[in-house]
This record gives sequence, C-alpha cells and structure tokens, in this order.
Amino acid sequence: MICQKCGENKAIIALQQLNEAGKVESLYLCENCATKEALASEKDLVKAMDTFSEVALDFLTLLQKEESAQKKVVCENCNLSFEEFLQTNRVGCAECYSAFEEQLVPIIGRVQNGYKKHVGKVPVEIERAEDVQNEINRLQDKLADLVKNEEFEEAAVIRDEIRALKAGGEDK
Repeated sequence: MICQKCGENKAIIALQQLNEAGKVESLYLCENCATKEALASEKDLVKAMDTFSEVALDFLTLLQKEESAQKKVVCENCNLSFEEFLQTNRVGCAECYSAFEEQLVPIIGRVQNGYKKHVGKVPVEIERAEDVQNEINRLQDKLADLVKNEEFEEAAVIRDEIRALKAGGEDK
C-alpha cells in the first residue's frame, strides 16, 4: 500500500483515529510522513497540556481565594470565626447561623440529603392525635353524604365509628 499523505513511498505504519463523526479512520503512512505526523501530534499535545495546565491553575487559585474568604467570616455576637467552626463543628451562639449562612447552607444540604431547611419531628402522641382527627373529619364528611343520600343504616355505623374515635379509639 502507498502512503496516503505523500502518495510516493510504501506505507509501513497504520494510524487509527476517531473522526469528528466518531467513526474510526485508518491512515496509512510511510516512515517519513509518520515521523512528521508524530512531531505535529506531539506539538498539539504540548499545546493542549499547556492550556489545560493554565485552566487548572486558574481553578485552583479561585478555590483557594474562596476558602480564604470563607475562613475570614466572623460572628459579630460571639466572635467565632468560620475557620474555628470548621475545626470544632460547633457554633458559638444562635447568631452564628446567620453569620455563616452562606457557608452553612451548602454543608447542611449535603449532610441532610439535599434538604436545606429544618422541618423537625412531630412527637408521636401529637402525630397520632392528628391522624385520629383527620380520620374523624373524613368520616364526618362521609356521614354527611350518607345522610344526604338517605342511607341511614350505613350512616349509623359511621356515626358509631366517629363516637368511638372521639372516646379514645378502642372500639374502632
């Protein structure tokens, strides 16, 4: 096979590369053209690495500036710095949450699976009472519909369920 670049010498090297469409192309080159191709590729690679190095350096510098800015934040109430907070993981006062809000919100989001606001827990007794009240409200609506449709036998059963729930729920 003849070199596809110069068209004169015998091809001794086959290069395979991806084209812009993502398909593999083969390029058959002689020794001279392959050497020139390798040198050109090496220069392109060096340029690409230099560009990447500059971008990476800029990114790292930006991160360092951001970190130093975060560490300089101080709570005006208790004089706790954000750097001290990071070492102890404890705030000094309630005002620290406001002072460190910008830094704390992303941390809280990561720790709480994306939730950034505290919802809190409801005590079990109150949750049960709310569930009972919701059930009573649902049954009262059903009772009103049954009375409206003159289904008095079923309405009596629902009335008894409501009374049992209001009495404590033992007879439900």
